[in-house]
Amino acid sequence: MGNTKNPPTRRSRLGVTIILLLYAVLATALICYSEKVRVEHERARVSYLAGERAIAIQSNIEQALSSAYALGSMVELTKGDLQEFDRLANTLRMFYPGISALELAPGGVIQRVVPLAGNEKAIGHNLLTDPQREKEALLARTSHKLTLAGPFELLQGGLGAAGRLPVFLPDEKGESQFWGFVVVLIRFPETLVPARLSELVESGYNYQIWRVHPDTGKKHIIDASTREELRNPVERTVHVPNATWTLSVAPMDGWIDTTTLAIKIGLAVFIAALVLVMTLSWQKSHPA
Repeated sequence: MGNTKNPPTRRSRLGVTIILLLYAVLATALICYSEKVRVEHERARVSYLAGERAIAIQSNIEQALSSAYALGSMVELTKGDLQEFDRLANTLRMFYPGISALELAPGGVIQRVVPLAGNEKAIGHNLLTDPQREKEALLARTSHKLTLAGPFELLQGGLGAAGRLPVFLPDEKGESQFWGFVVVLIRFPETLVPARLSELVESGYNYQIWRVHPDTGKKHIIDASTREELRNPVERTVHVPNATWTLSVAPMDGWIDTTTLAIKIGLAVFIAALVLVMTLSWQKSHPA
């Protein structure tokens, strides 16, 4: 008589195939889930590290720029008399090591700089008429607030940023009139040293500090460990006077740990082989 049922060997192969397919789906789901959790934990850890560095950058810049208020008070108290500027500026530089130079710009024109050596080219520079400086200078004057301009290429050479505090003095009628700017100059990358960004690189991470350029609207990189675009970085905000910078950090080799992933896949293959052997062994000992 003809046998209408599938042969035992065919049923066995089908059963093994189903078991392996179910195992493959389960193993893939578990590997994907565990890798997702690992990446989330890693991103949270890197975000914490980046946050520490962002706070350090912000604190160092704020500390250096706070000297502008002392200079501004001097201008107000002396009603624009610049005789004590050099003495006070040298004292402030002792207490604020992040300062590269201090400047006074009556009417927007730089007239005094400490230290003068190396900064001679800045004397006579009109901040309100320079196409590359006027936008942020006008913002400071209009807002009546300390504003950080730059970073940009300095006239005296190198890369720097300028904190500009507008000073207003009463005229003969007692009405407040724009006197000029008190300027605090900081240099890059020197001002970023306290943030210990080099430690990120030593730990296997790339970073970029950037801003949206106020003139072009494009990404302007201030400092970076690489000029290549970072892959899916974590980002922390650095708040500076009247502006916002961003610190982006990402692993040099990407978020996927290929070694760990290979171990997981190898373990899954080993278990699959073990399941296959056990299934075939069970079928031999329990023939249909």
